[in-house]
Amino acid sequence: MKLVNLLTLRLSVIGALVFAFWATLFYFAIIDEINDEVDDSLEDHAETVIRRSLAGEPLPDEPATTNNQYYLHEVSAEYAASRSHIRYEDNEVYIKAKNEFEPARTISYIFNDDRGRFFEVVVFTPTIDKADLKAAVAYWLAALYAAMVACIVVVNRRSLRRGMRPLQAILAWLDDYRLGERNKEMPQNTNVTEFRRLGEAICRTTKRNEALFEEQKRFTANASHELQTPLAVIQSRLEMLLDDGQLTEQQMGEVVKALHTLKALSRTNRSLLLLSKIAGGQFTSTEAISMAGTVDRLLPDMEMIYAHKGIAVERRTHGDLVLNMDESLATTLATNLLKNAFTHANRGGRITISISPASMAIANTGQDTPLDGQRIFERFYHTPGNASSTGLGLSIVQAICRLYGIGVAYRFERGMHVFEVKP
Repeated sequence: MKLVNLLTLRLSVIGALVFAFWATLFYFAIIDEINDEVDDSLEDHAETVIRRSLAGEPLPDEPATTNNQYYLHEVSAEYAASRSHIRYEDNEVYIKAKNEFEPARTISYIFNDDRGRFFEVVVFTPTIDKADLKAAVAYWLAALYAAMVACIVVVNRRSLRRGMRPLQAILAWLDDYRLGERNKEMPQNTNVTEFRRLGEAICRTTKRNEALFEEQKRFTANASHELQTPLAVIQSRLEMLLDDGQLTEQQMGEVVKALHTLKALSRTNRSLLLLSKIAGGQFTSTEAISMAGTVDRLLPDMEMIYAHKGIAVERRTHGDLVLNMDESLATTLATNLLKNAFTHANRGGRITISISPASMAIANTGQDTPLDGQRIFERFYHTPGNASSTGLGLSIVQAICRLYGIGVAYRFERGMHVFEVKP
């Protein structure tokens, strides 16, 4: 959820709770004020009736209006004992002037005269319908709340979008940032302290990462370069031992195994060195390379090497894919994709090579389930049951494509594993 929408939602919920609480207090405050004013008038009239009744004076006449009507009657001692002598109530009473029942506020006094008789005087006056008041308060507060939410949405979207522009710029910069590449300067045109500190922290972090990346790249390149000569010397000496002819058959077998391991290590070392050179931007020359021609040149050698697997190769050409890149890297790109297809294709399987001006796709049969598309281009990642390769071929493919801004993707369709390159 976007930050603007999240803040709007939270403010709306908080506003609803505040409005509900305030509306409750507002309603009871109004009712309390109305009751106070009405009760004062009822008390005065009731005291007048009681005073005249006890003094034997004529009782007040029935008012011409509906206000402060009363009735006085004698009650039993038991009735008087069972009730409070002063009661304030909201009741439905019959209004003679209107000949109907209406909501009214009533006050009831129970008193006794000098002869011990108990009397009750009830004074009432029509008042507001509290149910109607509740509905009116709820209606207008709901309308006010709806207007407030609309204002919150408009104000939030305009003010927060304007206020969040520095954050959006930082996020856009992070999306475009690539470790080890030449990146734009992070925009810092903001007066918001938090955004400025965030940008400064990200700049410090990226600088540390760049320094670590450069150090790691130099170490990998130097180590791979320094290892290449000793590996070649060891391989040469082992081959001389084999040619000497003085080893036993068992010793020759062990030397052959050592040579296989050494060759695998040498291939891994060369691959790491190539990755370091690609990351270091050491391939600067570019020319228009025909990928159809590159595949045609490499395919016969691949078919000869993997002839024992009986793989059928189908080539579909609908034009030529021309890429502007270093020739040696174009060869490496095509070689690794073809080798990957031949290596992982099952015996008697098939490979389909489709080339068009828009893409080059190399598909092969193999295991019946899709590969892990998230990890297939990771360094030293091996598919289940196949750990004989260096695990760097597809990593080199991805590094080459990333260097020239070319897309490479994997998918599994119709029982075939497809690797597609698109400029």
